[in-house]
Amino acid sequence: MDRKRIVTIVVVSAAIIAVWFGLNVLLQKWHPEWYRESQQTTQTPATSGSAPATSPTSGPTLTATSQPAITPPPPATQPAPGEFRASGAPSGQEWVLGHEAFDKEGKSDWPLGIRLNPYGAGVESATLNRYRAVVGKDEPYVFQTPDWKAHSYQRIALAARSIRIDGGDWTDISEVFWRLEPNPMRDSAAYSVDILSGEGAAARKVLTITKTYKLRKKTDKGQGFEFSLDYSFVSHDEKKHTIQLSFTGPNLPPVENLRDTPEIVVGYDDSGKSGKYIAFDHFSGSDFRPRAYRKSLTDSRKRPILWGGVTSAYFDAIVLGPRLDEFADFRAEAVGEADELSAQEYIVLTFVSNEMTLEGVNSKAEMPLEVFLGPRERELLRNDYYSAFPRQYNETIVIKAKGFFGRICAACTWGWLIDFLVLVLNGFHWLFGGFAKHGDWGLAIIVLVLIVRLLLHPITKRSQVSMQKMTKLGPEIEKLKKKHGDNKEELQKATMELYKQQGFTPILGCLPMLLQMPIWIALWTALQGTFELRHSSFLWGFTWIKDLAQPDRLWDFHKAYKFWFFHVDAINLLPILMGVVFWLQQKMTPKPASETPEQAQQRKIMQWMSLLFPLILYNGPAGLNLYILASTAIGIWESKRVRDHIKAQEEAQTAGKVIVDARPTRGAKRHAREDEPQKKPGCMAGWLADLQKKAEQMRQEADRKKKPRR
Repeated sequence: MDRKRIVTIVVVSAAIIAVWFGLNVLLQKWHPEWYRESQQTTQTPATSGSAPATSPTSGPTLTATSQPAITPPPPATQPAPGEFRASGAPSGQEWVLGHEAFDKEGKSDWPLGIRLNPYGAGVESATLNRYRAVVGKDEPYVFQTPDWKAHSYQRIALAARSIRIDGGDWTDISEVFWRLEPNPMRDSAAYSVDILSGEGAAARKVLTITKTYKLRKKTDKGQGFEFSLDYSFVSHDEKKHTIQLSFTGPNLPPVENLRDTPEIVVGYDDSGKSGKYIAFDHFSGSDFRPRAYRKSLTDSRKRPILWGGVTSAYFDAIVLGPRLDEFADFRAEAVGEADELSAQEYIVLTFVSNEMTLEGVNSKAEMPLEVFLGPRERELLRNDYYSAFPRQYNETIVIKAKGFFGRICAACTWGWLIDFLVLVLNGFHWLFGGFAKHGDWGLAIIVLVLIVRLLLHPITKRSQVSMQKMTKLGPEIEKLKKKHGDNKEELQKATMELYKQQGFTPILGCLPMLLQMPIWIALWTALQGTFELRHSSFLWGFTWIKDLAQPDRLWDFHKAYKFWFFHVDAINLLPILMGVVFWLQQKMTPKPASETPEQAQQRKIMQWMSLLFPLILYNGPAGLNLYILASTAIGIWESKRVRDHIKAQEEAQTAGKVIVDARPTRGAKRHAREDEPQKKPGCMAGWLADLQKKAEQMRQEADRKKKPRR
């Protein structure tokens, strides 16, 4: 009968799941804007689409051609015609700042390489030359590259988009070649464009916009990951003008796995009497869908925008305005139409400046910016420079999920616990060869497992003792059922009383796992956002696990396949082994001596449910799966040792109740006191008791004599 019930439950559950996902398929056809396909699982170091690959170079290169290297698609929406227009150069010239070649030893003065594009004078690509794009290959990490598959009117990062003069129509300034100013340097370059009024011979120059890039060296405060981007506006008109500029923000970094969801980050000015601080907020890239056109990220409380940008699991791209009122608007736009586009291909960020005033001929206005393109490395972002106001980029290290389930997980995502785990892992990594730059993070994780299991051993032991007691309460519970019959309230009361007498606590059975859940969630967050674990192998590369921050990928498909509610891009061995270990753990759990059919059915369902957890963690980071696998395996061995110890104690008892080395509960202590025989009073107390007894007898005798006789 139990087996039939289990089969029925499984069949009904499978039918519900099939109907649910069938309905999802229909909804995808009817409302494709609600869905998007999985993001790219691996990053290629070369620029996708028609953009040229970034070849290693030791110095700046100058390309002078009649056409630029990249021709952007026509804008999706043309700006409204106005009296102003942009006038640039007849041909475009690229320029490279810093160092683009892979720099494993860190010998270059510039850890950053910036390739500039003449369209809008934007960034065609940014190269972090000290970091690998793909594990095991000496190819630098390249990002901020445009992807022309999206039908976007502007995909070049940090490119000037349009200008509005005197509150009129926006004039496009991105679809012309900006002039590369003379004498560009290895660490600086400037582009300019003119704004004209009128046509033909009657055209006159109204305004010149100059855009200057200045790269920093690794010895500067920003350690070379920050550069200045200064706009300069010079008037050639006698009239007074107000101007407002819009420019594209950073592009979203490429994702590195299925769990890597880009986040749009914003820092608002939250300064007050207590000091200068930022208020940090973030918006998931997965919230934006094609044709979900625009979302303004200005603060509802009207706090000024200090900075904004995007972040992936391991890299930040942030634009900082030095003045508190620098940005009038910061918005994210989903400009794509194709449903198969990923977030990187259809989300465009746009900054809009506040109005600036030009008083007349040769009057000048400036808009200086600071741009950070670097890793989300704890040591870097928590230094005195990046953690100070107005930057405080250290807020991007731990990004907590939003929504109902996100808040549940965020409740256990304590920053101090994550920092503590990272600190402990760093210490063990140093012990296992980190002092010689050959440490192993996998061994550090296993040692962390041993320490956690050791700290939880007293609770685990009590849990096993409690479970052993439960196996012996079956006959007593059956007697209570016969005694109370259908009176469920009395049966429950008597059962709880029996539990108290025997010192059994049901919650102890799952308490060790509950106590480890915050550690698992914190470790999940640490592994996903700890840059030091990126591209770290297990056992110095002698195993198939080459990156503990990614799924272990025993067999990589190099393509993601969608099966119902999850995606598979490889055969991951650790989650499979974890499912086997969970199954063995359920099998080895002690069963009650007298098991009811409902308890047996529940136990079998729990055995099948134990396979669901590895399914959820199938695409989880290998470091987390290694932790859970090692913890569960050690837990099985620990439980067996505790049970053997209890059995040895029971066999050593010659008579009386079974005694186990567990602390008695409050209920057991109370019953023990009630069962104790009353102690005889002392001499003084006995004499007073006898005196009181004689006085009572004399009073009764006097009352009897006073009664009248009949």
